[in-house]
Amino acid sequence: MENRLAQLAELLSGASFIDLSPAIEHNMPKWPTHPQIIVDATITHEHDGYYCQTLVLGEHSGAHVDAPAHIIPAMMDCTIDTYPVNMLFGPAIVYDLQKLDAKPGERITAAQLLALEEQMQDQAGAGDIVLLNFGWQQYWTLDKTWKYYATNEPGLDEDAVKLFADRRVKAVGSDTIACDTPVQDGYEMKSFGHQNYWLPHEIFIMEMLHNLDQLPTRCYFAALPLKIKNGSGSPIRPTAIVV
Repeated sequence: MENRLAQLAELLSGASFIDLSPAIEHNMPKWPTHPQIIVDATITHEHDGYYCQTLVLGEHSGAHVDAPAHIIPAMMDCTIDTYPVNMLFGPAIVYDLQKLDAKPGERITAAQLLALEEQMQDQAGAGDIVLLNFGWQQYWTLDKTWKYYATNEPGLDEDAVKLFADRRVKAVGSDTIACDTPVQDGYEMKSFGHQNYWLPHEIFIMEMLHNLDQLPTRCYFAALPLKIKNGSGSPIRPTAIVV
């Protein structure tokens, strides 16, 4: 055991750790109907002798994970606190969807993904964590234009969603606000991942990831949700480990 721990420590000491989360801050983008995000310096050195902020935010703020209970009424017992601590640990594969130049409201198909895999010479398999880089981080802002990020995004066609489900991936994450869901000017289209193929089969969905363009095709992914009682999801601190 000690030898294996030493090997792990040595491997990690030479690895690069890439933060895949945005900072949680006031005025950050959010799903339009979700609670407002407030970060307030409530306790200060000048007034109280120490420093402590108050956070007000929904479970799906910033980089976060969806549990099945978030969308599936029949799975209200599948909340974030019922899963093991390593639910979002595993080998990851990055799909650079920027090459497809999909527009808000458009759906990427399974045929397009298969063609991309031919170029990558790799494909997602059982237990993998799929990271979808739509190139949407470019629209992440804190000013009055934040709503574009929150109300516009491309998504995946049903056959593309089913492709990953059939391969029994562990989780799917993206740099968009609703992962596989196409959204155009605030109009939310059907989400086959949330409603039909991923969450119903306990394939977790992560959204609003950052820095996916900094990753190689393969890395190790690790993220820890908060242990929220009866949580429909949780903010996470996702990290890519590149060796």
